[in-house]
Amino acid sequence: MTSLRSLLAACLIALLPAIGNATVVFDSWTSNEGNSGNYIVTITLNGAFFDVELTVDPWNAEALGIFFDLGDATIADDTIQNQAPAGEISVFATDTTGDTCGAGCNINGLDVMLADPDQEWEWVFSLGDAGFEGIQTFSWQMAANSLGEEDFAMVAIRAQQLCSGDDLLPEDSGSCGGSDKSYSHGGTQEISEPGTLALFGLGLGLLGWLGRGRTVS
Repeated sequence: MTSLRSLLAACLIALLPAIGNATVVFDSWTSNEGNSGNYIVTITLNGAFFDVELTVDPWNAEALGIFFDLGDATIADDTIQNQAPAGEISVFATDTTGDTCGAGCNINGLDVMLADPDQEWEWVFSLGDAGFEGIQTFSWQMAANSLGEEDFAMVAIRAQQLCSGDDLLPEDSGSCGGSDKSYSHGGTQEISEPGTLALFGLGLGLLGWLGRGRTVS
């Protein structure tokens, strides 16, 4: 019996690193330009904030703005912090039906179906400035407003310097004078946190039952 309890305890300890907030990943995109940037957007709930990262890998476009649809939600706190690169990320709008994300930045003509009933973009960010700046990755924290990763219904991106074919930035930037408007919905979770926690709880309960009133053999 002792060996069984030891084995179960070891399994539970092995699960501990996996217990944490899920990360939602958007990496499949629909574009109005024929081809899309290689965008990867990750969102993780971290206390009262979401950790957000947008990277383009392989690097074939440079983002200029990003839109988030969080369903029927209202953004009461538009705080952002810990942005990188510093000074390159700003809140353009919250709770808006507009398709603008700053100077020269819009997703006009992109055929998206925003979530009912409000049909609004909850967050719109301007990223960098018009013209190539050599930024492959943007990251920041934005106020969670009591929402979770599962509330992210859709993400849209406006990019500049979209490369053609297999060309990449910055080496092949001569072919990268295009632009892109893309959207993604149905992001995937890297970690199924509720299932992991349920399994951990079941294991703890079983461990307690095995140890209750039993004699060590």
